[in-house]
Amino acid sequence: MLKRVCTIAWVLIGLCGIGLYAGKTIHIDYVYGLMAHDFLPMIAPGLIGLFIASMLAAVMSSCDCFMVSSAALFTENIYKPLIKPDRGEKHYILVGRITSLAVVAGGVIFAFRFTSVVEGLEIFWRVQAMMGIAIWVSFFWRKATAVAAWASTLSSFVAWFFTSKIDLIGWNFNAHFAHYLPDFMLYESQLSLPWQMIFYLTVGLAVMVIVSLFTKPQDKEILDRVYECMRTPVKPGEPEVEPLTLPEGTTPAPRSVLINHPDFEITKPSRESVLGFLATWVAVALLIGIFVWILR
Repeated sequence: MLKRVCTIAWVLIGLCGIGLYAGKTIHIDYVYGLMAHDFLPMIAPGLIGLFIASMLAAVMSSCDCFMVSSAALFTENIYKPLIKPDRGEKHYILVGRITSLAVVAGGVIFAFRFTSVVEGLEIFWRVQAMMGIAIWVSFFWRKATAVAAWASTLSSFVAWFFTSKIDLIGWNFNAHFAHYLPDFMLYESQLSLPWQMIFYLTVGLAVMVIVSLFTKPQDKEILDRVYECMRTPVKPGEPEVEPLTLPEGTTPAPRSVLINHPDFEITKPSRESVLGFLATWVAVALLIGIFVWILR
C-alpha cells in the first residue's frame, strides 16, 4: 500500500512535468531530475543533496538485495550441487562474492543496453511473468513437475521472441502478422504489450499443464514435506533448519483445502485472511478515490 501511495506521487509529478515543459524537447528519463534541479533550490538550500542521497539510498536498498539473492541462488542451486558439491563453507562464500561482482557488472551492462527506463521495466515484467507460471502452478497443483517447469519457461520465451522484433535473425512479427490482428490488440499498428504477454503466458500455462500430465510426478514423500512447510506457520524464535524441512518437534499444520482432491493444494483461507483481503480492497478504493479527488 505504501508503494501505491508513492505511485500516486510519481503520477502527480509527471503531470506537473507535462504542464511545466509542454512544447519543449526533453528526454522522458530526464524530466524527474530536471524538475528537482529547477525547483528544489527555490524551496530550501541543500534539498538537491538530500534528493540525490535519497535516490542513492533507494537504489542501494534494492540492488544489494538483488546482488546477494542472485549470488546465493547461483551458489546454492547450481555451483554447489552440480559443479563442486564437496567443498567447505569458505569456498562457497568466496564463490558467492565473485558471483556478486559478476551480477553487479551484468546489471550495469544490462542498464546501458536500453534507451529508457520504461523499456527496462517492460523487460522485467515479461521475464518475471514467464518465470512465475511454474512457481504459481507448483504452489497449488501437486502434479507439476520440474520438466514441465523448464518446458513452460522455455516455450514462453519462444512465444515472446516469436511475437517480437529480433534484428539478429531478421525476424519481425508485426511486419508479418500485425495486419491480420483486430484493432483492440494493436498499439501504433503493432501488437500491444498486454496482448503479447497474454499470448506467451497462455502458451506457458498450457505447456506447464500438458507436460506435467505426461511426465513422471515428484515423489509423494517429498511433496508432502514441501506442502507441510508451506502451510505451517513459522514460530517466534524458531531455529534455522535445512530448506523445506520443519524443526524437530514441530507439528505440521493440518491440511485444509478448498478443493477436496489429493492433487490440489489450494488452502482454505482463514477468517483473518478473508478480513485482511477485504480490508486491503477497501484501502485500494480509498486510494483511488483520493487520487481522483486530487486530480479534480
